[in-house]
Amino acid sequence: MAPVEFTVTGGEGSPLDFVAVLTPATSLVVITDPAGWAQVSRGLAVGSAASTAVATQVRVLRFAVLDLRHFSSASSLPSLSDVPGDVVALHDTRSWDSAPVVASLRALGRPVVLFTAVHTWVSGVDTASVVMGWSAPHVVLAAPLGCGEARVEDVLWQFRELERRGRMTYTSLPAPPVVADRAVTVMVALPGATEGIAGALRPGADYEVWARVGAHPVVLPADLELRAVLGMSGRPGQSESFVLPAEGPSSWVSFEVTTPYAAVPWTGELVVYHGVVPVHVQQVVLPVGAGEPRSVPRLKLSRTFADLPAPRAVSVLELGDRALVAAGGVPSWISLAGPALSLPESSGLDPWYGKDFPAYCADLAFLARQGAAAYTRLFGEIGPADAVRHAARVTGRPAGVMVASAASGPVRWPMIYDLPFADGPHRLCPSVGQFGPFGAGGDVPAHCPVPDHSGNVLCPFGFWGLSSVLEHPVGPLVTRILPRSWPFEVVMAVDAGMDRSLTERHVTELMSQVPPESVTSAYVSPAELGRALADEVMDVVHLHFREGFLDAEEIARWDSEGVWPQPHWPVRKPLVVGTTPMNGLVRSFVEHGASGVISPEVAVPQDMAGWVTGMLLSRLAAGIGAGEALRQVRWEMLSRGNVLGLAYALHGSADLRAR
Repeated sequence: MAPVEFTVTGGEGSPLDFVAVLTPATSLVVITDPAGWAQVSRGLAVGSAASTAVATQVRVLRFAVLDLRHFSSASSLPSLSDVPGDVVALHDTRSWDSAPVVASLRALGRPVVLFTAVHTWVSGVDTASVVMGWSAPHVVLAAPLGCGEARVEDVLWQFRELERRGRMTYTSLPAPPVVADRAVTVMVALPGATEGIAGALRPGADYEVWARVGAHPVVLPADLELRAVLGMSGRPGQSESFVLPAEGPSSWVSFEVTTPYAAVPWTGELVVYHGVVPVHVQQVVLPVGAGEPRSVPRLKLSRTFADLPAPRAVSVLELGDRALVAAGGVPSWISLAGPALSLPESSGLDPWYGKDFPAYCADLAFLARQGAAAYTRLFGEIGPADAVRHAARVTGRPAGVMVASAASGPVRWPMIYDLPFADGPHRLCPSVGQFGPFGAGGDVPAHCPVPDHSGNVLCPFGFWGLSSVLEHPVGPLVTRILPRSWPFEVVMAVDAGMDRSLTERHVTELMSQVPPESVTSAYVSPAELGRALADEVMDVVHLHFREGFLDAEEIARWDSEGVWPQPHWPVRKPLVVGTTPMNGLVRSFVEHGASGVISPEVAVPQDMAGWVTGMLLSRLAAGIGAGEALRQVRWEMLSRGNVLGLAYALHGSADLRAR
């Protein structure tokens, strides 16, 4: 078979992004992409076929996967007819000719993605095929002009030659489709009925509240085991487990309720959990006496249920002055009422943002007294501390703790201290000295290396902000700022009212912590800031401004007056990092496309805030997840005797990475 000629173009994205665009119109894609094969074959058992789903920029692709290298001939292959998938992914083998297998699958109408070596000749390519390679930062696409054989290295050579001559044209990926959110339906029915009812409910009467997760075009990687929790005002919470199948809706779950005797709108929350993660929260309003039943979405950590986070050890779902706590078993309601936790004085920091050992121990004890009292008041006998420590011991990694906010409560969660501690004599855990100023230091383990924490003991691992990877999401979780290879970029916006000498010092420090060419900065007014943040040109928005410089109304104005295009930040979803409290801005930024926000919850010194930001950004640029990066920064600050890292919070996914 003679080599084919082809036309070559290139585009930005990942090879699997282009596979999602090309198939099923293209029935054969010849590709050399080890990272892509690792994605589609993750968890594949040797010598078997399997089905897996991979999320791309364009859509979720379901692959039927088979590694041909584990079989001596085509006759020994297992059947693929019962393995579901939009596309069949095959890894080529040099020991026998795979062309008949590819041809038979194509004849059955199943597009094939053939992963092969760059120099291997592949026969059977035709005008319904594409040969794909990689020449950073472009994906190379070659469309055969006829039938024959081809190899990827010839495609790459032609691309580079045309690029050298300035004759290359490029193709763009289509804009990601707007995926509608998966609906969660709530209905009211009479006991034992088979259909719902409308209208007002009778006081003091028995009813059933039904709920289910609806169908969605996005196919899940596998069936999901979920739990629905219904908490109506004045009644104990109820919990029911159910399964959401990979395709289609879940079955209905039912909760028995008795309405109050007063004729009032009766409210509560329906929460759908995956493990301990509260994926979806809806307010349920049952009209007793007059009105219509209704439900209002309050929080979504997933739009489709296909993008759920990795397991967490504990979650707290904030709902204003109360919360649902999940640490295994049935979630429990708690009250968040109580005094706010306060930080020690930030005065007394040395030029390296630290304190000496006695001052550091005093600050740590000041926080532990408040944090331990708050832990006892909040959780009583629930004991999430056991789940946090068990997860760290079993996995060898810091436990994941999620505080999801449908309506933010008053608690500063990094300062929670889950060991007994009270006024009076106490002893220091050896970790206080080891990881504090002038201590031996070293890598911080997943849990305290000292087993004995009996009595009134002070240990940095007692604080949630130091013992765990803590996250505070307020909307759908984003795990990649940009899902493609691209240089790390930071846009720094500076309030002209900030101390200029300290700002210049911060910029100098920042340039030593991340590549200098990755940072652009400018003094801006609020109106100029909106224009500067209109386009998808950054991974991090670094806001270096005074508290009150920006408010949520200004962000809403950028949206309503067309300063920001719609949708805003649809693909590249930057992380917003502030040097001052941004409590009123977090939800606005996330709703307008940001992947998350990191900022202090209370005011901190300007020079120290710049230092903290530099440490955070250097870790993000190195590929560390946002939750672990913030935890490492807190420990780095502690090594200088500075406990103010516990003032910072990540409003977003702990798994968030730049790429």
